[in-house]
Amino acid sequence: MTTDTAPAAPIPAAELLRQVEHHVEHLAQGGSIELLAYLAFAARFHTYSVNNQVLILLSAPEARFVAGIKTWNQQGRRVRKGAKGIKILAPMTRRVEENGEEKRALVGFRTVTVFPDTATEGDPLPETSFMTAQEGGDLALFDHLVSHCPYPVKWEPLSRAHGMTDGGVITLDPDRCATPAQRIRVLFHEWAHAALHFQGAQLRAEDLPDRQTRELEADAAAYVLASLHGVEATAAVSDYLTTWGGNAEKLRASLGRIHQAVSSILGRFQNSSRMTPQAAD
Repeated sequence: MTTDTAPAAPIPAAELLRQVEHHVEHLAQGGSIELLAYLAFAARFHTYSVNNQVLILLSAPEARFVAGIKTWNQQGRRVRKGAKGIKILAPMTRRVEENGEEKRALVGFRTVTVFPDTATEGDPLPETSFMTAQEGGDLALFDHLVSHCPYPVKWEPLSRAHGMTDGGVITLDPDRCATPAQRIRVLFHEWAHAALHFQGAQLRAEDLPDRQTRELEADAAAYVLASLHGVEATAAVSDYLTTWGGNAEKLRASLGRIHQAVSSILGRFQNSSRMTPQAAD
């Protein structure tokens, strides 16, 4: 099936990258509410890079899905005539040999066009492919999360914390995590810590961000994950951006790690049998 869409002038990949950097600088100078709104939006597109999450946000902040025309057609939907596409970045790689092994190395980016769900019509859009609290309640959701968590979860009184992890086991305090919603938020927080900040011998202590940044990265990931699963989540700090101090480079690094945590955790629950429009053709 072919679809007439609005022609768009070519946009160099370098220009798209500049747009991303400008938006990250804007976020670094903003406040917590704006950053958390970005994180909640970006989580819908957790299979995309931070660069492409920002580009989708700038062009279609209301989007739930994006895809190329071919993928939309496979989903039983068509792009409306005259719809404007979103330019995102696709990596270009080449084969290289390193230490006797062949691998693919990134050599640059090219632009590709995708369309948001709001520019399409046809069959119903897919529902979320992971369980939410609305389906069975917070307690059922917590049990579901624990069953998919790659780290053992145990209960033990802790002197000062709601939860903790050593990178191998997640411990929750039964008194401080009295409600299922609290358990879910703390579980996601510690799970993010384990995924990001404990990687054994592969990650040296000097490679880790400072403790405050680690806590905010885990808290931001937990906020997004809890919200996506239908659990009310409130930021634990009044202003996330105090830690980044307007430093766009430092914030960019944290956004990458938060994206990494959210993506890896959501990947544990994604229903692989359900095709969803989340790719360029």
